Amino acid sequence: MSEKPTETRQQRKRIVQMGLPVLAAFGTVGALGYARGRLQRGQVFSPRRFPSEDWHPEREGFPVEDRWFESTGGLKLHGWWRPHPRSEQCVLYCHGNSGSLAERVKVLRHLAELPVSLFAFDYRGYGRSEGRPSEPGLFEDVRAAFRYLVEVQGVAAGSIVLFGHSLGGAVAIDGALDLPAAGLVVEASFTDIRSMARVRFPIVPAHWLARNEFRSLSKIADIPMPKLFIHGTRDKTVPFAMGRQLFEASPDPKEFFAVERGGHSDLYLKGGEAYRQALLGFLDRCAS
Repeated sequence: MSEKPTETRQQRKRIVQMGLPVLAAFGTVGALGYARGRLQRGQVFSPRRFPSEDWHPEREGFPVEDRWFESTGGLKLHGWWRPHPRSEQCVLYCHGNSGSLAERVKVLRHLAELPVSLFAFDYRGYGRSEGRPSEPGLFEDVRAAFRYLVEVQGVAAGSIVLFGHSLGGAVAIDGALDLPAAGLVVEASFTDIRSMARVRFPIVPAHWLARNEFRSLSKIADIPMPKLFIHGTRDKTVPFAMGRQLFEASPDPKEFFAVERGGHSDLYLKGGEAYRQALLGFLDRCAS
């Protein structure tokens, strides 16, 4: 016997009502996944390629030697090597989350004035380096750069100082967990990504979406090598308090240098001679 028209309509209505929450749940998951992807790409990793294939920092008055080396998965990474003829010390520089080496010419020029050799590199997906950035990928890249210095350039592992700015600070901290470096400089860096998400998005619970962690605060206590923390008192990107948290959680030997009125990326300018002397003193202590 066939159904009555009114019963059929009521059954269809019940099916739709039961299905709506399921569809809403799938839609929410999809939206969260999309937002998580946007947060990761736009806030954590913002890579750029070099201005052009033939661009070179010599045009900016900063002559360096191009170097290529391999990271995990056979990825080809690009770096700049600036040797010092009278120093055995070397700074391995890890830059922040945006741009590439091309945007770091000024700060690298400043570091190159120190009596050390300098090696700066682009993570996977940045500049001329192959691949796509990821948290474990960046951790592998700093180790590959360290191996390159030791195995190819012949730099003694115990003469290398890891130097990381902002996101690069988190990369350098992770590398310092097992790399036999002489020391670690952490500049304008944060405690972890979820805490940074709370700072950047105080109203929206963006920290729930954070796929990357970069948990520097929990790692720093396990790093016994000499450490120098540098932070600007007017940093509007990473709060000054985060720099202090990292310092206070780390074991001795450690130092903290506050750059008065310093922002996030102008510390070498605002710090002036005091900034230079802080680095020189730390390098001397790492060498002794």
